[in-house]
Amino acid sequence: MNINTGRIMIINIIINILDFYMFYYLCNNIVEKKPNVSVKIIFIGISYGVALGGWLSNIVDGNSARAIMTVIMILIFKFITKKKFPDVLIIFAITYLCIILIQILCLQLINISKINEDYAFLLVGILTFIVVMFIYIKIPLYKLYNIIEKEILLKLLIFILAGMVLLTLFYYNFEYTSSYILCFSLLITVTFFCLFQTLKRIFFYTNKIPIQLHDMKNLMMGIHISAHSISDADVIRNEIDKVLEIIDIDMNDMNYSIDDYSQNVLSFINQKKSKFDYYKLTFLTDIGYYEPHAKVPFSVILYMLGVLLDNAIESGTKKAIIVKVYVIEENLYLSVSNEYNKKSTDDFNKMFQERYSTKGETHSRGYGLSNLSKVVADYDGKILLQEEYNKEQESNYITVAIEIKR
Repeated sequence: MNINTGRIMIINIIINILDFYMFYYLCNNIVEKKPNVSVKIIFIGISYGVALGGWLSNIVDGNSARAIMTVIMILIFKFITKKKFPDVLIIFAITYLCIILIQILCLQLINISKINEDYAFLLVGILTFIVVMFIYIKIPLYKLYNIIEKEILLKLLIFILAGMVLLTLFYYNFEYTSSYILCFSLLITVTFFCLFQTLKRIFFYTNKIPIQLHDMKNLMMGIHISAHSISDADVIRNEIDKVLEIIDIDMNDMNYSIDDYSQNVLSFINQKKSKFDYYKLTFLTDIGYYEPHAKVPFSVILYMLGVLLDNAIESGTKKAIIVKVYVIEENLYLSVSNEYNKKSTDDFNKMFQERYSTKGETHSRGYGLSNLSKVVADYDGKILLQEEYNKEQESNYITVAIEIKR
């Protein structure tokens, strides 16, 4: 290896290390996570730069290197964000476009003709890194991503446009090389896979959910009319059980006690626990349901508690979930506490926005707390939020509480 080759390799390594950290910091900005600057991350960044800038650039051409870099970065983004693949690709696209646009602007500021080309690209990489760090500190890219994440039709439009742009570039810049075909085929395949996944979700929201809602309304109307038509409570209970079977809710294992509200609340919590048994959850309960509340029916109280429990369970907590219920005629207090890692300063405000979810796309799309706040307001109650360190669980906890007074 001559001196010139060694110099080019070192420059390539530095540029790729800078690229890694630019992608890493922008990705964390988009998902509102604080980057974990550790020995592990430093090692990964240096390894990435050496592998792509030192080793890979000497054995494959530019298109193949770009394809490999894209795959590696998407996998890293998947690991950082823990999101579904279409969302990971959108996050990658935002970061990639930001970096490319900054690099183009930096190139316009530098007179490449007066600088060695290799040093010019290194200077562009350094300037781009400085601008990216400024963006990370000052510009909340997560606001843009939150809009895209909530609007599934906007996602559909993005993937359609991305597919059209890639197909156009592939056609008008076609090169008869296997690496070129490999690179563009990879990008086009990934884009159309994400387009397919988005279309599946749209089909679910526009076809299956309306059918389920239509059936639910008919069943609830049937229960309502039946309850006002039949005087025998046992017959009414049997009809409700049949309706629950139709909507695939198994309640047969629950232990009920007439007029023992505390025991029935515990049965409700245990039913939730059994539904999510694969999470291996632990519940710490303090139940004091001494008498019916003057304004809020027992069924509505269970609905409120259910929403709080769902939100805590689906957060993916590994720590105990703490449940408190206190009900007398004049006062109602429900609270559920779970492990909590704060993402941003406005987490609490966003929790009650429609379609905002901290639970990922495998769960509901963030309507639970939003709808709950409306129900609580109807009863002139209030929802209280508190974040504190739980010494027994050795973790930060968030408590969502409902308080309704007569």
